[in-house]
Amino acid sequence: MDLDAIVLAKPEAYETLDKSAAEGYFKAEQRVLSAIKAGLIDIGEEQLKAKTGFTSENLPDESPKRTEFSLDGIDFGLITNVKVINPPYQTAFDKITGFLEVLVNDRKQGIRKDNVKTYDKKPFVEMNYLMRNALWYLSIVTELGVENKFERIAAPAEIDKADLERLVIPVELMQDFDIEKPGAAKLWYQARRFYDDVIATAVAPLKDEMVKRTGVTIEEMPDETQKYWEQLGEYLFVVQSIPSTRREPGKVINRLYMIPQKTKPKGSTTLPVVPGPENYLQLLEDYRAILPTSLKKWKYTKGEKKGEYNYEGKIGELVIFYYGIENDPRIQDQFPFLPEFQLKRDGDKMFVSIQALYDRMKALEKDYVASRLLRVHSVVPIV
Repeated sequence: MDLDAIVLAKPEAYETLDKSAAEGYFKAEQRVLSAIKAGLIDIGEEQLKAKTGFTSENLPDESPKRTEFSLDGIDFGLITNVKVINPPYQTAFDKITGFLEVLVNDRKQGIRKDNVKTYDKKPFVEMNYLMRNALWYLSIVTELGVENKFERIAAPAEIDKADLERLVIPVELMQDFDIEKPGAAKLWYQARRFYDDVIATAVAPLKDEMVKRTGVTIEEMPDETQKYWEQLGEYLFVVQSIPSTRREPGKVINRLYMIPQKTKPKGSTTLPVVPGPENYLQLLEDYRAILPTSLKKWKYTKGEKKGEYNYEGKIGELVIFYYGIENDPRIQDQFPFLPEFQLKRDGDKMFVSIQALYDRMKALEKDYVASRLLRVHSVVPIV
C-alpha cells in the first residue's frame, strides 16, 4: 500500500537525564530530524534564497538589495548583501613569501632591480613595489559574493500557531521537493518550526548535559581526543571532545598589509572594494583625513581590555609607514616590531628589510593559530 503522507510525532521534551530522555533524543535524531532536514528544510531554504536571482556570478548592482514575494500566503522578505568571500589566504601567503625569496635569491645571483637596494650589505625592497605585488597576489584569490538572508517571514496566524505535536508530510510534496508547488512553502514553514522546537526541547538540553559530564573544557584544552560514554536505559551515548588547531594566514596578511577603509555610510548601497595594485594608493589617500580620529576610536569594546587601544585588524604594520605615524606612542605600543623592518627613506621612496619582513611573516604564521574544541555526539541502541 502506497503512503499518502508521513506523520512525525514530536519526542518528549527533555526534563532530566534518564531513560525517557534517551529515548526522546534517539527518536529525534534517527527518525524525526533526519527525515526533514536535508530533504525538505535545507532544499527549501536554498530554493527560497535562489528566488532573489543573485549569486556570486550574478551580483546585484547595489548592496543591500531586497526581494519580496509570497507563497502559500506566507510573505518572504530576503536581503542580499554583497560581501568579500573569505579567500584562500594560505595561497596568497605562500605567493608573497615566495616573492620575497625570489628577491633575495636574485640579489645573491647578482640580478639587480631598481626596486631592490642594498643597505648595510642587506637587500631592502621598495614599499610601493612590495605592496603592489602583495596585494596583487591577494586580490587574484579574492572575490565578491552574495549572502542571501531572510529578513522577514510572515505567515498567517493559522499556520504560525498551528499545533507542533505532529508534522504531516505529504509524500507527493517530498518527492523532488519544489518550493513553488502548492502547499510546499506551507510545509517548509511548518517543518522548520517543528525542527527548531524538537532541537530546543529534546536534543540540545541532553547534548549540553552530556558535554558538562565530560569535564572537558576549551579553557583546559586536552592534548588529544577524549571520549566520554554513558549508558541510559538501552542506549549508549558517546561524546568525543576533539582538540583542533588551524593556522590563520589571513590574520598574518592583515597584520602586515591591511589598508583601512572608510565605514560604509548608513543607507549606502555601494558594493565593497577589494584592495589591489591598481587602487590601493587611492584607498590610502581616501583614508588619510580620518586616520587621526580612527587612532582614537580603535579600542576594545568588551572584556577586561574594554576602552584600551586595539589596532589589531585595523591597519597593517607596513601601511603605518605610508602615513608616517610610526613614532606615534600609541602605534609604538601596539606595533613594537616596527623598528625591525629598518625603514629607509630615500627621497619620496621607502625601503624595508626583505629578510626582516620574511622572518616576520614566518613568525606570525606560527603565532596565529586558532584552537577549537569539537564535540561529536553519537548514540547507539544496545542489543
